[in-house]
Amino acid sequence: MTALSAIGARLRAAREDQGLTLKSLADSMGVTPSLLSQIETDKVQPSLNTLYQLATRLGVSIDELLDIEAADTSGRMRRRRLVAPVQRFEDNPVVDLSSGVRLELLAGGASGIAEPLMVTFEPHSSTTPGARFSRHQGYDFGVLVEGELVLRIDFDEHPMRAGDSVHFDTTRPHVYVNETDRPARGVWFALRLPEADDAGADTELWRRKGSTPVRRSSTLSDVLNALHNQDDWS
Repeated sequence: MTALSAIGARLRAAREDQGLTLKSLADSMGVTPSLLSQIETDKVQPSLNTLYQLATRLGVSIDELLDIEAADTSGRMRRRRLVAPVQRFEDNPVVDLSSGVRLELLAGGASGIAEPLMVTFEPHSSTTPGARFSRHQGYDFGVLVEGELVLRIDFDEHPMRAGDSVHFDTTRPHVYVNETDRPARGVWFALRLPEADDAGADTELWRRKGSTPVRRSSTLSDVLNALHNQDDWS
């Protein structure tokens, strides 16, 4: 089931619940009220970056915005009650972005702690149309399980292959690109952090500078050798 088809009404309900006008919300995001109006009336599909910004500004999860069952008959947002620890793959809400990327919302998205996603990149696709850089409040954790990707962040490119993992502050300009003729697939956890003005000292724990955003996969022998070389190995 594609979940973007009815997102407009839920966005409008969430905005009105926060007492925000189209203009005030648009100004805080750096977009035009006209764009938000078109998204709310389902005339325009939001980009992944815009979707994350909307969720952060409105204080709701991506799961709530995209899951049709997360709204009551009045259109108001409500927190979905978790009834089982296992979510069947056929029940995953699916979002197909115009840039060729598919997002599947996994179990636990309603917790509001992080957005767990299965992300599929079709050949020659990217997270934004035209592979434009984007940024939004939060933090990305992910592991590529199939295929190859390139993470472009700031002025650097980081090729990724199956088994490589990623972590970085998503306020940094970035885009994921599949430059190959084969699909790429991975599992991502998108952690939404408070806005900069509201972030406390704890937020700095997630913003460590100087570390590479991509960690290469290790073989079992690499892991065992590392453990063996630890001082407290016994």
